[in-house]
Amino acid sequence: MSKLGFWIQNARSISLPQSALPCLTAIVLCIGQEGFVWWLALPVLLGICAAHLGMNLADDYFDFKHDSRIRADISSNSVRARMEKCHYLDRSAEIENGKVKAESGKATLHQLGWAIVGFLGFAALMGCIAFVAQWLLHGWQAAMGIVIYALLGLFVGINYSGKPLELGYHGLGELVIGLMFGPLNMLGVQAALTGAPFSWQMLCMSIGIGCMVTNIVYVHSVMEVNADAELGKMTFARLLKNKTAMIIFIGFFAIMPFVMLGLGIALGWWSPWYLLTMATLPMSIFLIHSTRLFAYGLPRNDTPRWWMGPMGDWEGYKKAGIDWFLFRWLLARNICTFFCLILMMVHVVLKVIG
Repeated sequence: MSKLGFWIQNARSISLPQSALPCLTAIVLCIGQEGFVWWLALPVLLGICAAHLGMNLADDYFDFKHDSRIRADISSNSVRARMEKCHYLDRSAEIENGKVKAESGKATLHQLGWAIVGFLGFAALMGCIAFVAQWLLHGWQAAMGIVIYALLGLFVGINYSGKPLELGYHGLGELVIGLMFGPLNMLGVQAALTGAPFSWQMLCMSIGIGCMVTNIVYVHSVMEVNADAELGKMTFARLLKNKTAMIIFIGFFAIMPFVMLGLGIALGWWSPWYLLTMATLPMSIFLIHSTRLFAYGLPRNDTPRWWMGPMGDWEGYKKAGIDWFLFRWLLARNICTFFCLILMMVHVVLKVIG
Protein backbone atom coordinates (compact mmCIF):
# COMPACT_ATOMS: atom_id res chain seq x y z
CA MET A 1 0.00 0.00 0.00
CA SER A 2 1.29 3.49 -0.87
CA LYS A 3 1.92 6.05 1.86
CA LEU A 4 -1.01 8.14 0.63
CA GLY A 5 -3.27 5.07 0.61
CA PHE A 6 -2.12 4.20 4.13
CA TRP A 7 -3.12 7.60 5.48
CA ILE A 8 -6.40 7.82 3.53
CA GLN A 9 -7.44 4.43 4.87
CA ASN A 10 -6.49 5.21 8.45
CA ALA A 11 -8.13 8.63 8.24
CA ARG A 12 -11.44 6.71 8.14
CA SER A 13 -12.28 7.51 4.54
CA ILE A 14 -15.46 5.46 5.02
CA SER A 15 -16.88 8.54 6.76
CA LEU A 16 -16.26 10.85 3.77
CA PRO A 17 -19.91 10.80 2.59
CA GLN A 18 -20.78 12.71 5.78
CA SER A 19 -18.94 15.75 4.40
CA ALA A 20 -18.99 15.04 0.65
CA LEU A 21 -22.78 14.67 0.35
CA PRO A 22 -23.60 18.03 1.98
CA CYS A 23 -20.82 19.59 -0.09
CA LEU A 24 -22.20 18.16 -3.34
CA THR A 25 -25.71 19.24 -2.35
CA ALA A 26 -24.52 22.80 -1.74
CA ILE A 27 -22.70 22.78 -5.10
CA VAL A 28 -25.86 21.74 -6.92
CA LEU A 29 -28.00 24.27 -5.03
CA CYS A 30 -25.59 26.99 -6.16
CA ILE A 31 -26.37 26.23 -9.81
CA GLY A 32 -28.29 29.17 -11.21
CA GLN A 33 -27.22 31.57 -8.46
CA GLU A 34 -25.68 34.88 -9.45
CA GLY A 35 -21.89 34.70 -9.64
CA PHE A 36 -21.73 30.89 -9.74
CA VAL A 37 -18.25 29.76 -10.87
CA TRP A 38 -18.77 26.19 -12.03
CA TRP A 39 -15.12 25.21 -12.43
CA LEU A 40 -14.44 25.84 -8.74
CA ALA A 41 -16.70 22.92 -7.80
CA LEU A 42 -13.96 20.29 -8.07
CA PRO A 43 -11.31 22.16 -6.03
CA VAL A 44 -13.95 22.91 -3.37
CA LEU A 45 -15.04 19.27 -3.16
CA LEU A 46 -11.45 18.03 -2.98
CA GLY A 47 -10.65 20.63 -0.34
CA ILE A 48 -13.62 19.64 1.84
CA CYS A 49 -12.70 15.94 1.62
CA ALA A 50 -9.02 16.63 2.41
CA ALA A 51 -9.99 18.80 5.38
CA HIS A 52 -12.29 16.03 6.65
CA LEU A 53 -9.53 13.42 6.47
CA GLY A 54 -7.06 15.80 8.11
CA MET A 55 -9.47 16.50 10.97
CA ASN A 56 -10.05 12.77 11.45
CA LEU A 57 -6.31 12.28 11.82
CA ALA A 58 -6.11 15.28 14.15
CA ASP A 59 -8.79 13.64 16.28
CA ASP A 60 -6.60 10.52 16.45
CA TYR A 61 -3.60 12.65 17.41
CA PHE A 62 -5.38 14.33 20.31
CA ASP A 63 -7.04 11.09 21.43
CA PHE A 64 -3.66 9.37 21.45
CA LYS A 65 -2.18 12.16 23.53
CA HIS A 66 -5.23 12.30 25.78
CA ASP A 67 -5.63 8.61 26.49
CA SER A 68 -3.27 5.90 25.23
CA ARG A 69 -5.38 2.96 26.38
CA ILE A 70 -5.99 0.28 23.78
CA ARG A 71 -9.72 -0.22 23.43
CA ALA A 72 -9.33 -3.90 22.68
CA ASP A 73 -7.96 -4.32 26.21
CA ILE A 74 -11.21 -3.05 27.73
CA SER A 75 -13.77 -5.78 28.28
CA SER A 76 -16.91 -4.88 26.35
CA ASN A 77 -19.28 -6.26 23.74
CA SER A 78 -19.55 -2.89 22.04
CA VAL A 79 -18.66 -2.11 18.46
CA ARG A 80 -16.64 0.90 19.56
CA ALA A 81 -14.53 -1.22 21.89
CA ARG A 82 -13.64 -3.57 19.03
CA MET A 83 -12.15 -0.66 17.14
CA GLU A 84 -8.78 -0.04 18.75
CA LYS A 85 -8.19 3.69 18.67
CA CYS A 86 -5.14 4.72 16.64
CA HIS A 87 -4.38 1.08 15.84
CA TYR A 88 -2.01 2.16 13.08
CA LEU A 89 0.25 4.04 15.50
CA ASP A 90 3.20 2.26 17.09
CA ARG A 91 2.88 2.81 20.82
CA SER A 92 6.35 1.42 21.47
CA ALA A 93 8.30 3.22 18.74
CA GLU A 94 12.02 3.33 19.46
CA ILE A 95 14.71 5.86 18.64
CA GLU A 96 17.23 4.44 16.19
CA ASN A 97 20.13 6.51 14.82
CA GLY A 98 18.52 9.65 16.16
CA LYS A 99 15.19 8.94 14.44
CA VAL A 100 11.95 7.51 15.79
CA LYS A 101 11.40 4.16 14.12
CA ALA A 102 7.99 2.48 14.14
CA GLU A 103 7.06 -1.16 13.81
CA SER A 104 6.64 -2.34 10.21
CA GLY A 105 3.24 -1.39 8.83
CA LYS A 106 2.67 1.28 11.47
CA ALA A 107 3.45 4.97 11.93
CA THR A 108 4.82 7.21 14.63
CA LEU A 109 3.06 10.15 16.23
CA HIS A 110 5.54 12.41 14.43
CA GLN A 111 4.55 10.95 11.06
CA LEU A 112 0.89 11.37 11.97
CA GLY A 113 1.54 15.05 12.58
CA TRP A 114 3.03 15.46 9.12
CA ALA A 115 0.10 13.59 7.57
CA ILE A 116 -2.29 16.04 9.25
CA VAL A 117 -0.25 18.94 7.88
CA GLY A 118 -0.35 17.34 4.42
CA PHE A 119 -4.13 16.90 4.27
CA LEU A 120 -4.91 20.29 5.79
CA GLY A 121 -2.25 21.91 3.60
CA PHE A 122 -3.88 20.47 0.47
CA ALA A 123 -7.28 21.70 1.70
CA ALA A 124 -5.76 25.15 2.23
CA LEU A 125 -4.35 25.08 -1.31
CA MET A 126 -7.80 24.31 -2.74
CA GLY A 127 -9.20 27.11 -0.61
CA CYS A 128 -6.56 29.50 -1.96
CA ILE A 129 -7.63 28.69 -5.52
CA ALA A 130 -11.22 29.62 -4.66
CA PHE A 131 -10.05 32.69 -2.73
CA VAL A 132 -7.99 34.08 -5.61
CA ALA A 133 -10.74 33.32 -8.13
CA GLN A 134 -13.39 35.11 -6.08
CA TRP A 135 -11.07 38.06 -5.43
CA LEU A 136 -10.43 38.49 -9.16
CA LEU A 137 -14.06 37.97 -10.15
CA HIS A 138 -16.02 39.63 -7.35
CA GLY A 139 -13.56 41.56 -5.18
CA TRP A 140 -11.82 40.94 -1.87
CA GLN A 141 -15.02 41.27 0.18
CA ALA A 142 -16.46 38.21 -1.57
CA ALA A 143 -13.21 36.30 -1.11
CA MET A 144 -13.09 36.99 2.64
CA GLY A 145 -16.16 34.80 3.17
CA ILE A 146 -14.04 31.78 2.25
CA VAL A 147 -11.43 32.72 4.84
CA ILE A 148 -14.05 33.18 7.58
CA TYR A 149 -15.66 29.77 7.04
CA ALA A 150 -12.27 28.07 6.70
CA LEU A 151 -11.06 29.54 9.99
CA LEU A 152 -14.32 28.70 11.76
CA GLY A 153 -14.13 25.12 10.46
CA LEU A 154 -10.51 24.82 11.56
CA PHE A 155 -11.28 26.20 15.02
CA VAL A 156 -14.26 23.91 15.58
CA GLY A 157 -12.48 20.90 14.09
CA ILE A 158 -9.37 21.28 16.24
CA ASN A 159 -11.45 21.85 19.36
CA TYR A 160 -13.47 18.70 18.66
CA SER A 161 -10.84 16.78 20.63
CA GLY A 162 -8.05 19.32 21.06
CA LYS A 163 -7.50 22.02 23.63
CA PRO A 164 -8.76 24.36 24.89
CA LEU A 165 -12.40 23.30 24.45
CA GLU A 166 -12.13 19.51 23.85
CA LEU A 167 -15.82 19.48 22.89
CA GLY A 168 -15.90 15.77 22.08
CA TYR A 169 -14.80 14.91 25.62
CA HIS A 170 -17.74 16.88 27.02
CA GLY A 171 -20.48 15.04 25.12
CA LEU A 172 -20.84 17.60 22.32
CA GLY A 173 -19.05 15.68 19.57
CA GLU A 174 -22.19 14.75 17.64
CA LEU A 175 -23.41 18.35 17.62
CA VAL A 176 -20.00 19.58 16.48
CA ILE A 177 -20.04 17.14 13.56
CA GLY A 178 -23.50 18.36 12.54
CA LEU A 179 -22.34 21.98 12.69
CA MET A 180 -19.17 21.32 10.67
CA PHE A 181 -20.68 19.14 7.95
CA GLY A 182 -23.95 21.07 7.80
CA PRO A 183 -23.93 24.89 8.10
CA LEU A 184 -20.17 25.57 8.05
CA ASN A 185 -19.65 23.16 5.13
CA MET A 186 -22.56 24.26 2.95
CA LEU A 187 -22.34 28.00 3.63
CA GLY A 188 -18.60 27.80 2.99
CA VAL A 189 -19.22 26.05 -0.33
CA GLN A 190 -21.67 28.76 -1.34
CA ALA A 191 -19.15 31.47 -0.44
CA ALA A 192 -16.45 29.72 -2.48
CA LEU A 193 -18.61 29.18 -5.57
CA THR A 194 -20.70 32.37 -5.71
CA GLY A 195 -18.92 34.93 -3.53
CA ALA A 196 -22.07 35.23 -1.39
CA PRO A 197 -20.96 34.89 2.23
CA PHE A 198 -24.42 34.09 3.57
CA SER A 199 -27.99 33.29 2.57
CA TRP A 200 -30.96 32.29 4.69
CA GLN A 201 -31.92 29.67 2.11
CA MET A 202 -28.62 27.81 2.36
CA LEU A 203 -28.58 28.16 6.16
CA CYS A 204 -32.06 26.65 6.36
CA MET A 205 -31.15 23.70 4.15
CA SER A 206 -27.79 23.19 5.85
CA ILE A 207 -29.41 22.97 9.29
CA GLY A 208 -31.67 20.18 8.07
CA ILE A 209 -28.87 18.23 6.38
CA GLY A 210 -26.58 18.85 9.34
CA CYS A 211 -29.21 17.24 11.58
CA MET A 212 -29.23 14.16 9.34
CA VAL A 213 -25.44 13.89 9.56
CA THR A 214 -25.67 14.34 13.32
CA ASN A 215 -28.13 11.46 13.52
CA ILE A 216 -25.67 9.08 11.85
CA VAL A 217 -23.20 9.44 14.71
CA TYR A 218 -25.85 10.05 17.39
CA VAL A 219 -27.67 6.77 16.63
CA HIS A 220 -24.30 5.10 17.21
CA SER A 221 -24.00 6.79 20.60
CA VAL A 222 -27.51 5.79 21.67
CA MET A 223 -26.88 2.14 20.83
CA GLU A 224 -23.51 2.19 22.60
CA VAL A 225 -24.45 4.31 25.62
CA ASN A 226 -23.73 1.57 28.19
CA ALA A 227 -20.51 0.45 26.51
CA ASP A 228 -19.34 4.05 26.22
CA ALA A 229 -19.87 4.43 29.97
CA GLU A 230 -17.58 1.43 30.46
CA LEU A 231 -15.02 2.93 28.09
CA GLY A 232 -15.24 6.27 29.85
CA LYS A 233 -16.27 7.98 26.59
CA MET A 234 -18.64 10.92 26.96
CA THR A 235 -21.19 11.28 24.17
CA PHE A 236 -24.33 13.35 23.68
CA ALA A 237 -26.43 10.29 24.53
CA ARG A 238 -24.58 9.87 27.84
CA LEU A 239 -24.99 13.57 28.50
CA LEU A 240 -28.78 13.20 28.21
CA LYS A 241 -28.78 10.10 30.50
CA ASN A 242 -32.54 9.56 30.20
CA LYS A 243 -33.64 7.07 27.49
CA THR A 244 -36.77 9.06 26.70
CA ALA A 245 -34.67 12.18 26.09
CA MET A 246 -32.32 10.16 23.86
CA ILE A 247 -35.20 9.02 21.65
CA ILE A 248 -36.72 12.51 21.55
CA PHE A 249 -33.46 13.81 20.07
CA ILE A 250 -33.37 10.95 17.56
CA GLY A 251 -36.76 12.20 16.45
CA PHE A 252 -35.66 15.84 16.49
CA PHE A 253 -32.64 15.21 14.26
CA ALA A 254 -34.69 12.93 11.96
CA ILE A 255 -37.65 15.30 11.46
CA MET A 256 -35.84 18.67 11.41
CA PRO A 257 -34.79 18.35 7.71
CA PHE A 258 -38.44 18.13 6.69
CA VAL A 259 -39.36 21.06 8.95
CA MET A 260 -36.64 23.19 7.35
CA LEU A 261 -37.76 22.08 3.89
CA GLY A 262 -41.37 23.00 4.64
CA LEU A 263 -40.28 26.37 6.01
CA GLY A 264 -38.31 27.15 2.85
CA ILE A 265 -41.24 26.20 0.61
CA ALA A 266 -43.67 28.25 2.72
CA LEU A 267 -41.38 31.28 2.39
CA GLY A 268 -41.25 30.83 -1.38
CA TRP A 269 -37.56 29.94 -1.50
CA TRP A 270 -38.01 26.53 -3.10
CA SER A 271 -40.42 24.79 -5.40
CA PRO A 272 -43.05 22.42 -3.94
CA TRP A 273 -41.34 19.74 -6.05
CA TYR A 274 -38.68 19.65 -3.33
CA LEU A 275 -41.30 17.77 -1.30
CA LEU A 276 -40.28 14.67 -3.25
CA THR A 277 -37.62 14.32 -0.56
CA MET A 278 -40.53 13.34 1.72
CA ALA A 279 -40.07 9.87 0.22
CA THR A 280 -37.42 9.40 2.92
CA LEU A 281 -39.79 10.36 5.76
CA PRO A 282 -41.07 6.78 6.35
CA MET A 283 -37.44 5.67 6.70
CA SER A 284 -36.87 8.39 9.30
CA ILE A 285 -39.96 7.38 11.26
CA PHE A 286 -38.86 3.75 11.19
CA LEU A 287 -35.40 4.76 12.44
CA ILE A 288 -36.97 6.49 15.45
CA HIS A 289 -39.17 3.46 16.16
CA SER A 290 -36.39 0.92 15.72
CA THR A 291 -33.94 2.84 17.91
CA ARG A 292 -36.60 3.16 20.61
CA LEU A 293 -37.15 -0.61 20.62
CA PHE A 294 -33.39 -1.13 20.89
CA ALA A 295 -32.93 1.40 23.69
CA TYR A 296 -35.68 -0.15 25.81
CA GLY A 297 -34.69 -3.74 25.05
CA LEU A 298 -38.03 -4.52 23.38
CA PRO A 299 -38.53 -7.23 20.72
CA ARG A 300 -37.48 -6.02 17.29
CA ASN A 301 -36.83 -7.33 13.79
CA ASP A 302 -33.43 -6.17 12.55
CA THR A 303 -33.92 -7.52 9.05
CA PRO A 304 -33.10 -5.16 6.14
CA ARG A 305 -35.94 -4.39 3.73
CA TRP A 306 -35.51 -3.33 0.12
CA TRP A 307 -36.73 0.21 0.80
CA MET A 308 -33.97 0.80 3.36
CA GLY A 309 -31.30 0.99 0.68
CA PRO A 310 -27.96 -0.81 0.42
CA MET A 311 -26.87 -2.57 3.62
CA GLY A 312 -23.52 -3.97 2.48
CA ASP A 313 -22.41 -7.51 3.29
CA TRP A 314 -25.25 -8.32 5.65
CA GLU A 315 -24.39 -11.98 6.09
CA GLY A 316 -20.84 -10.96 6.89
CA TYR A 317 -22.08 -8.47 9.46
CA LYS A 318 -24.22 -11.17 11.08
CA LYS A 319 -21.29 -13.53 11.32
CA ALA A 320 -19.20 -10.76 12.88
CA GLY A 321 -21.97 -10.08 15.38
CA ILE A 322 -22.36 -6.41 14.46
CA ASP A 323 -25.62 -6.61 12.47
CA TRP A 324 -27.58 -5.20 15.44
CA PHE A 325 -25.44 -2.06 15.24
CA LEU A 326 -25.12 -1.61 11.47
CA PHE A 327 -28.87 -2.05 10.91
CA ARG A 328 -29.65 1.38 12.38
CA TRP A 329 -26.33 3.05 11.52
CA LEU A 330 -26.61 2.18 7.82
CA LEU A 331 -30.27 3.16 7.81
CA ALA A 332 -29.39 6.62 9.20
CA ARG A 333 -26.65 6.96 6.57
CA ASN A 334 -28.99 5.90 3.75
CA ILE A 335 -31.66 8.39 4.83
CA CYS A 336 -29.17 11.24 4.51
CA THR A 337 -27.88 9.88 1.19
CA PHE A 338 -31.32 9.49 -0.40
CA PHE A 339 -32.53 12.88 0.87
CA CYS A 340 -29.52 14.65 -0.66
CA LEU A 341 -29.69 12.70 -3.94
CA ILE A 342 -33.41 13.41 -4.42
CA LEU A 343 -32.89 17.07 -3.56
CA MET A 344 -30.05 17.41 -6.06
CA MET A 345 -31.96 15.64 -8.84
CA VAL A 346 -35.05 17.79 -8.34
CA HIS A 347 -32.99 20.98 -8.36
CA VAL A 348 -31.14 20.02 -11.54
CA VAL A 349 -34.34 19.02 -13.35
CA LEU A 350 -36.04 22.28 -12.36
CA LYS A 351 -33.08 24.28 -13.65
CA VAL A 352 -33.02 22.35 -16.93
CA ILE A 353 -36.74 22.68 -17.67
CA GLY A 354 -37.08 26.16 -16.17
